[in-house]
Amino acid sequence: MIGRRQFLTTAGAAAVVVGFDPLGRTWVTEAEAATGPSFAAAPRLDGELALDRGSCEAVTTDLGNIVHQRPCAVLRPGSAGDIARMIRFCRAHRIEVAPRGQAHTTYGQGLTDGLLIENRHLNRIHTLGPRTAEVDAGIHWMELTKAAYEHAPRLTPPVLTGYTQLTVGGTLSVGGIGGMVGGLRTGLQVDHVRELEVVTGTGAVERCSRDRKPDLFEAVLGGLGQCGVITKAVIDLVPAPERARTYLLRYTDNAVFFRDLRTLLDRPGIDHVYAEFTAPDPTPTYTLHATAFYDRPGTPNDTAIVSGLSAAPEINDTGYLDYVFTIDEAIDSLRETVDWDSFVKPWFDVWIPGSAIEDYLADVMTTLTPRDIGPYGAGLIYPQRRSHTSRTYPRLPAPDGSPWAYVVDINTVASTPGPDPAFAEEMLRRNERLYTRMRERHGGTLYPIGSVPFTPRDWRAHYGTTWPALRAAKRRYDPAHILTPGPGIFRQP
Repeated sequence: MIGRRQFLTTAGAAAVVVGFDPLGRTWVTEAEAATGPSFAAAPRLDGELALDRGSCEAVTTDLGNIVHQRPCAVLRPGSAGDIARMIRFCRAHRIEVAPRGQAHTTYGQGLTDGLLIENRHLNRIHTLGPRTAEVDAGIHWMELTKAAYEHAPRLTPPVLTGYTQLTVGGTLSVGGIGGMVGGLRTGLQVDHVRELEVVTGTGAVERCSRDRKPDLFEAVLGGLGQCGVITKAVIDLVPAPERARTYLLRYTDNAVFFRDLRTLLDRPGIDHVYAEFTAPDPTPTYTLHATAFYDRPGTPNDTAIVSGLSAAPEINDTGYLDYVFTIDEAIDSLRETVDWDSFVKPWFDVWIPGSAIEDYLADVMTTLTPRDIGPYGAGLIYPQRRSHTSRTYPRLPAPDGSPWAYVVDINTVASTPGPDPAFAEEMLRRNERLYTRMRERHGGTLYPIGSVPFTPRDWRAHYGTTWPALRAAKRRYDPAHILTPGPGIFRQP
């Protein structure tokens, strides 16, 4: 490892690394420097640069286990300055760079054969006040949520993903949908950021906001890491409730399910709604989760909330943190029991216009079998009120007259752990078919954490009228095109 003392450990022996050979494309140790080729001196770091096989092999894939790419080095930064120094070094020597949070994408979006930056090593909460928190990009939303809840008075981020053991920098790079908190009365996570610290592709450390370098601010929030590496964020906080009461309602009829869903979206007293669905076996099933937050001694008015609904609810009442971490507990259980992280997961994640959601689900259900979700997978629907979204690059569908847009996830998981190239290929082709059918029939867009093969032409179509601005930001802030090559947005044909 190269750290303050510039050491590299290989097979138990310490070898001092002094630089990089740009012709041989290899790192140069002190022993090789005396008799080897000329080299560029490596920057000194506050953290560590790992070159050993174990460190590099550990980050060759992501949650999907479909794409594999081994980096030439792994940076464990001790500061934003480390990231800046290494980006400048990599730019000078044409080495691509990709930041990595929890690698919760599923098609190699954060992989590279160049330098991989493990942002999780920047994991401090710097300040936590009554309205905002300033945090490192590598902090988990779970850690921030727990700290904010312990604050007096209790606080919480206004939007939380379903799985909260994700990094702040990671979800802000894709958008951050409200899986367990948000959606009805808030926007995406990127809509609740006041300020960012970013290292650009030129190696500059910049502070940006709506008023300071707004083009960089917009390009980084939901910009898939194309223009900068997020190192810090100032995030909104709001008062946190004490408890959560969830109403579970089950359906086998598409029309009845959507009638109740639309009722609950506008029902007073309901703070969050999402839904699960299963493939037809022989008929599809839907489960609505509608949640009301409250503080004791008050309680939600159950009669008013469920009045007129077609299904009888099952009611669960928990503490707020228990509710927020429900999905985390489920995934932790799968890790302990079925080796969750080794399963192939070719996920399909898209935005659907509000006016098309019912027809879209009826359409897609005709194509699905239980194999398309798998024994450990899930079909999910997340509503988002459009008026609360304000960022440019999470690409919601074009306005269609509906106040809502929906994220639909077909979170496919293989039936057994371990590599399964044939299954992955089968589902990638399925995802391509589903995406083309969805775009042509329903006008949806991609939520870019899933496994849909995209060409640069596809990306240009995806960004539409915002493409020129993103391309201009790329030229300004990453002119050498070294940042986050995984999605292939600016890949040359």
